[in-house]
Amino acid sequence: MNGLVDFARLRYAVIEALRIDADPERFVIAYRHEQSLHDLIAGPCIIAFGFFSREEAEAGIRTRVSAAAA
Repeated sequence: MNGLVDFARLRYAVIEALRIDADPERFVIAYRHEQSLHDLIAGPCIIAFGFFSREEAEAGIRTRVSAAAA
């Protein structure tokens, strides 16, 4: 597949992977359509979405982790 990625339409979401044997892990994924995100990832695992950059989403992870620790 040799298509170009339309970065202008990408959004980023913070996802939380719940684990029984360890603390939850949070990470950032890119998506194009919000419905596709919800079709792929279970609702409770989506912590936040709609970020315009990966950096903004990663900052959202740090903010939520800091708030949860307080």
